[in-house]
Amino acid sequence: MSNTPQRPSGPRENPGTPRQSLAPWAFLTRGVLSAVLAIAGAVGVLVGVLLFLFPTELHGPAYTLLAVGGVMLMASLIMSFAMVLETITGRRGRYGANTAVMIIAFVALAVLVQIIAVRNSYRWDITATRQFSLAPQTQGILKNLKNPIRATAFFVPGVAAQEQYRVPVEDLLNELKHRSGGKFSYRLVDPDLESSLAKQYNVTQYPAVVFEDQATGIQQSLPAPLFQERDFASALLIVTGAKRKLIYYLEGHQEKNLADRASDSHEGFGFAAGSLSRDNYDVVPYSLYAEENPFIPTTGDDAAAAVIIAGPTQDIIEKEITALQDYLKRGGRLLLLLDPNPPTSYRDFLARWAVVVNQGFVIDEASNVAGQTQTPLIRRGQYFEQPPMDAITKPLDQTYFPGTASFRQALPQEEMPDTITVFPIASTTLFSCLAPDAEATDCRGRPLGVQFTAVAVAATAPLNEPPDPNATQLTKIVAFGDSDFANNFHHFSLSNSDLLLNSANWLTEDVTLASVRSKPIAFRRLVVTGREMQFIQGLSWFVLPAVMALLAAIAWWRRR
Repeated sequence: MSNTPQRPSGPRENPGTPRQSLAPWAFLTRGVLSAVLAIAGAVGVLVGVLLFLFPTELHGPAYTLLAVGGVMLMASLIMSFAMVLETITGRRGRYGANTAVMIIAFVALAVLVQIIAVRNSYRWDITATRQFSLAPQTQGILKNLKNPIRATAFFVPGVAAQEQYRVPVEDLLNELKHRSGGKFSYRLVDPDLESSLAKQYNVTQYPAVVFEDQATGIQQSLPAPLFQERDFASALLIVTGAKRKLIYYLEGHQEKNLADRASDSHEGFGFAAGSLSRDNYDVVPYSLYAEENPFIPTTGDDAAAAVIIAGPTQDIIEKEITALQDYLKRGGRLLLLLDPNPPTSYRDFLARWAVVVNQGFVIDEASNVAGQTQTPLIRRGQYFEQPPMDAITKPLDQTYFPGTASFRQALPQEEMPDTITVFPIASTTLFSCLAPDAEATDCRGRPLGVQFTAVAVAATAPLNEPPDPNATQLTKIVAFGDSDFANNFHHFSLSNSDLLLNSANWLTEDVTLASVRSKPIAFRRLVVTGREMQFIQGLSWFVLPAVMALLAAIAWWRRR
């Protein structure tokens, strides 16, 4: 009888039946689905976070992606909870969990710091010339904005001549936006793609920046290269409706041509007029000669904020002198640009205000332009920076005068009346002299000494005359010994334009604009000797690579 155990009776199951194969298949399907949900959820969360780096218009889709991604990750976790739990509680899982916690904590801390920094931002300009800081006057204009102002900058991408302006303009516009408290905005526009917008603003030359008051519709367009802070501040004043002052430009004596705007013109004054216009002045030609009884108003809508006489070569007649003197006695303002050996009538005119025009041409052997001794170069330290002249000279860098006369005070200081004060503005060096003709190039045989190429007068009355009881303000005169520094050819060179505009601002009491000037970019060169250069090369070629190789060897030795 066999001792082999007998199997229990009953129906036998086929191992290939669906009942046994469904479980592994369901488990596999659930794992794949969980992985797909985890990957899709992670991608959704990542894309949602990235969208927050873009404009606020994309924040809505970002929230949606974050929500959908979070739901997918949660579903994936629930579906594979046992596997995730086993992975986390294992040895490697614990290490991974610790790493994940540290990463999450670091990211959370970084986000928290970023939020605090954004809500409590502080901007620190560490450039040598405060390149990215706005002048207090510009900040005051932004603070007092009543209506929203928008600037539209038109730049054609890829054009080298325009790219040199693009970054500085965008930096300045961004700073204006940051300091405006939400009242100023800007946009960059490609005029080739949005030609209708360029046509709407009447912009035909690029690059250009158009400022617009979005409540009143007043616009001011600035073409290149007028992209300095001063230009933008003036544009803000214009679009906000600040009243434009009148400046009368005297004609009829062969002065510089106000209508001439050729860039290479030595007789044109059009660039200077344009700069004054951007400073919110209306420069209008005016003739005293044509009037039978000429008169310059100081009150009313047609009141002259100042009178400019630029480079006259003919004498002014008696009735014009009388009209100018009456205007000044009532508190008028005069900007006079002469040249060496000017007509006698202008010399006599200034003598009544205690200023003498010296005969001859100024030669400066120590500071000049390209060895041209009759073109004195005025550097820092050669300006008079004491009040009230600091309003003109303090913001300046270098200026030059291509052929200039000089001035002196008519009386010794102790004999000057209380009604007149003469201030120097700019002077040459001690190695200067006066030459009788334009052909002289050196000071041999001539007395040396400082020459004043520009002076200012603040007065209540001319010499030996009582003050006018009808005067409403102090009389001011600024006189230059040269008119060529302001012509079209030299206007934008160095700080020539700033000197002219600051003088006009001082005369018209607009010293706010005089304080907003362009900032030079400081260039600092590292100067080393030949031996120091060899040391730097050896350090970079041999020492640093050797140190890295040594550290690598130490790391390998410890791991072996």
